[in-house]
Amino acid sequence: MSDTQSSRGDGQVLDHLLAGGEMLPAQVPQESLWTPEKRLAAAVLTSALIAIRDHHDRASRRREIAADLEWIRADDRDAPYTFLRLCDVFDLDPGWVRKNVARWLREEPGTRVPFSLHRHAA
Repeated sequence: MSDTQSSRGDGQVLDHLLAGGEMLPAQVPQESLWTPEKRLAAAVLTSALIAIRDHHDRASRRREIAADLEWIRADDRDAPYTFLRLCDVFDLDPGWVRKNVARWLREEPGTRVPFSLHRHAA
Protein backbone atom coordinates (compact mmCIF):
# COMPACT_ATOMS: atom_id res chain seq x y z
CA MET A 1 0.00 0.00 0.00
CA SER A 2 1.36 3.40 -0.93
CA ASP A 3 1.74 6.26 1.54
CA THR A 4 -1.10 8.07 -0.19
CA GLN A 5 -3.45 5.10 0.15
CA SER A 6 -2.40 4.57 3.75
CA SER A 7 -2.93 8.24 4.59
CA ARG A 8 -6.42 8.19 3.08
CA GLY A 9 -7.39 5.16 5.16
CA ASP A 10 -5.78 6.61 8.28
CA GLY A 11 -7.52 9.92 7.67
CA GLN A 12 -10.92 8.26 7.49
CA VAL A 13 -10.33 6.39 10.76
CA LEU A 14 -8.93 9.50 12.46
CA ASP A 15 -11.77 11.66 11.17
CA HIS A 16 -14.27 9.15 12.53
CA LEU A 17 -12.58 9.02 15.93
CA LEU A 18 -12.25 12.80 16.21
CA ALA A 19 -15.58 13.84 14.72
CA GLY A 20 -17.43 16.26 16.93
CA GLY A 21 -14.56 16.92 19.32
CA GLU A 22 -15.48 14.10 21.67
CA MET A 23 -16.52 10.48 21.46
CA LEU A 24 -20.27 10.26 21.77
CA PRO A 25 -22.10 6.96 22.26
CA ALA A 26 -23.71 7.37 18.83
CA GLN A 27 -20.23 7.53 17.23
CA VAL A 28 -19.17 4.16 18.57
CA PRO A 29 -20.02 1.33 16.19
CA GLN A 30 -22.67 -1.09 17.33
CA GLU A 31 -21.70 -3.22 20.29
CA SER A 32 -21.67 -6.27 18.06
CA LEU A 33 -18.81 -4.73 16.06
CA TRP A 34 -16.54 -3.37 18.80
CA THR A 35 -15.65 -5.12 22.01
CA PRO A 36 -15.59 -3.15 25.27
CA GLU A 37 -11.78 -3.24 25.03
CA LYS A 38 -11.85 -1.66 21.56
CA ARG A 39 -14.30 1.01 22.72
CA LEU A 40 -11.94 1.79 25.62
CA ALA A 41 -9.01 1.92 23.19
CA ALA A 42 -10.95 4.41 21.03
CA ALA A 43 -11.71 6.55 24.07
CA VAL A 44 -8.06 6.58 25.21
CA LEU A 45 -6.72 7.50 21.77
CA THR A 46 -9.48 10.01 21.07
CA SER A 47 -9.07 11.74 24.42
CA ALA A 48 -5.35 12.33 23.90
CA LEU A 49 -5.68 13.47 20.30
CA ILE A 50 -8.58 15.83 20.95
CA ALA A 51 -6.82 17.36 23.96
CA ILE A 52 -3.73 18.04 21.87
CA ARG A 53 -5.62 19.27 18.82
CA ASP A 54 -8.03 21.56 20.66
CA HIS A 55 -6.20 22.60 23.84
CA HIS A 56 -2.42 22.54 23.23
CA ASP A 57 -2.22 26.32 23.62
CA ARG A 58 -3.95 26.49 27.00
CA ALA A 59 -1.69 27.02 29.99
CA SER A 60 -4.24 25.35 32.27
CA ARG A 61 -3.83 22.08 30.31
CA ARG A 62 -0.04 22.19 29.93
CA ARG A 63 0.63 19.08 32.07
CA GLU A 64 -2.12 17.04 30.44
CA ILE A 65 -0.89 17.95 26.95
CA ALA A 66 2.74 17.21 27.89
CA ALA A 67 1.72 13.76 29.16
CA ASP A 68 -0.34 13.09 26.03
CA LEU A 69 2.56 14.14 23.78
CA GLU A 70 4.98 11.96 25.72
CA TRP A 71 2.58 9.01 25.30
CA ILE A 72 2.23 9.63 21.53
CA ARG A 73 5.98 10.00 21.00
CA ALA A 74 6.87 6.84 22.96
CA ASP A 75 7.85 3.73 21.03
CA ASP A 76 6.62 1.39 23.77
CA ARG A 77 4.51 -1.63 22.84
CA ASP A 78 4.69 -3.47 26.17
CA ALA A 79 1.54 -2.21 27.92
CA PRO A 80 -1.93 -2.88 26.46
CA TYR A 81 -2.88 0.75 25.81
CA THR A 82 0.32 2.26 24.44
CA PHE A 83 0.00 4.61 21.49
CA LEU A 84 1.65 2.15 19.10
CA ARG A 85 -0.62 -0.71 20.15
CA LEU A 86 -3.71 1.46 19.76
CA CYS A 87 -2.55 2.48 16.28
CA ASP A 88 -2.36 -1.24 15.51
CA VAL A 89 -5.90 -1.77 16.82
CA PHE A 90 -7.26 0.89 14.45
CA ASP A 91 -4.84 0.13 11.60
CA LEU A 92 -3.34 3.62 11.79
CA ASP A 93 0.18 4.50 10.70
CA PRO A 94 1.78 5.96 13.87
CA GLY A 95 4.09 8.19 11.81
CA TRP A 96 1.13 9.68 9.96
CA VAL A 97 -0.73 10.37 13.23
CA ARG A 98 2.41 11.92 14.73
CA LYS A 99 2.79 14.19 11.67
CA ASN A 100 -0.78 15.41 12.15
CA VAL A 101 -0.12 16.06 15.83
CA ALA A 102 3.00 18.04 14.93
CA ARG A 103 0.93 20.08 12.43
CA TRP A 104 -1.68 20.82 15.11
CA LEU A 105 1.07 22.05 17.45
CA ARG A 106 2.33 24.48 14.78
CA GLU A 107 -1.11 26.01 14.21
CA GLU A 108 -1.65 29.47 15.59
CA PRO A 109 -3.93 29.54 18.64
CA GLY A 110 -7.45 30.42 17.69
CA THR A 111 -7.09 29.55 13.99
CA ARG A 112 -8.75 26.15 14.37
CA VAL A 113 -12.50 26.36 14.26
CA PRO A 114 -13.83 24.17 17.08
CA PHE A 115 -16.28 21.47 16.18
CA SER A 116 -19.88 22.06 17.13
CA LEU A 117 -21.94 19.20 18.49
CA HIS A 118 -25.09 20.93 17.30
CA ARG A 119 -26.33 21.28 13.77
CA HIS A 120 -27.92 24.53 12.73
CA ALA A 121 -30.68 24.89 10.17
CA ALA A 122 -29.69 26.58 6.95
